[in-house]
Amino acid sequence: MNGPAFYDELRAIRLERFLDAAVAIITEDGWDRLSMTRVAQRSRVPRQSLYKEVGTKSDLGEVVVSREVERFVARVREGIDAHPDSIDRGLRTAAHYALEYGQTNPVLAAVLRPGHDPKLLAMLTVRPEAVLTQASSAISAIVGDRVSEGTVDTMVRLILSHLLQPTVTIDEAADRVMRAVH
Repeated sequence: MNGPAFYDELRAIRLERFLDAAVAIITEDGWDRLSMTRVAQRSRVPRQSLYKEVGTKSDLGEVVVSREVERFVARVREGIDAHPDSIDRGLRTAAHYALEYGQTNPVLAAVLRPGHDPKLLAMLTVRPEAVLTQASSAISAIVGDRVSEGTVDTMVRLILSHLLQPTVTIDEAADRVMRAVH
């Protein structure tokens, strides 16, 4: 292993420790109680390293959300890959996987919990680059020209809507998403 690769690997491990600690604090105590000092203590990495790696508390929130979007997109990829012969079945499975993941996601649960800090919810719902643009771009790259960009955008928006205000089962939500994109 050469020097730069080794240090890149260490940096990635340190970042994961920060993010895991931040998620634990957010899910246990909420965004309001998250502080850079608490994340540094919980991750057992110096606070200065945390500031150097991610910046401010707001920046840390964005990195946490970005990691969750990456995990969401990984579930979507699994769904599409499960049906290489049918993009429709792949998208329906992807919608189901994404809704299932979102329903069990501790960060989303913490954001939606009564008494949460509205700044983190605003990051998820108001700033399109935080979730919508990132997810839509990644999914468009997965499906390529088999699905229009507008269809992907609609699908992501509908899934987010069902995650933020669920009114039906995951299966029914996935069916509704697919009826709408057709």
